[in-house]
Amino acid sequence: MSKRNFIVIAAVALALLAADLPAARTAKKTQLILRAGYNLFQSNGSDGDYVAGENDFPVTPAYGAAALGLGISASRSKSMAFGLDVRYGLAGQVDLRDPSDGEVVQADTPKSLLAVAGITRFFELSSRLQLALTLGAGAEYLMAGDREFVSALGNKIVIPAPEKPFSPLAAVGAGVRARLSDTLGLALEVQGAYIFRQNAQLLITPSLGLVLEL
Repeated sequence: MSKRNFIVIAAVALALLAADLPAARTAKKTQLILRAGYNLFQSNGSDGDYVAGENDFPVTPAYGAAALGLGISASRSKSMAFGLDVRYGLAGQVDLRDPSDGEVVQADTPKSLLAVAGITRFFELSSRLQLALTLGAGAEYLMAGDREFVSALGNKIVIPAPEKPFSPLAAVGAGVRARLSDTLGLALEVQGAYIFRQNAQLLITPSLGLVLEL
């Protein structure tokens, strides 16, 4: 998904948030959501970013890693909620290549922490199902120091810590929530985040959540 496509999707979501559609009648004032998902990072960087001794491995290929999350939302109406979503992303593995000589090193990606504050609009699909659309903004924190690996040629490679571990982000999400009882539900959702790093990063996270209505 390109930056342009992300902007289009966010604009559509914003229009739907404001649309005069049937509001959900079952949303409680406070919801706690426990999530398990999978972070899908798109490829980042290009060979043109190569700088000998400073950026020897300029391209990070697309990769995936498990993620755990906790969200809380509160609402004053039955159709709109404001919330905070925090997700902890585990490390993945990628093969990094030095474009000057083709040297390859298998490296662990940094663990990450994402926090997104957003607004969610609920629409009634049935007495038990709701459509949920979310727009939000927040920040990403990369949890990594200098890392040392051994390349396929047997050379010791040191990958420095991110120069700027904090990056702002914009997020859009959509999903379906099913009420199992008055206090328990399930949420199947997909969140897209555009992370404003030096080389902007797109992150797609499908997740399954357990919803506790308080």
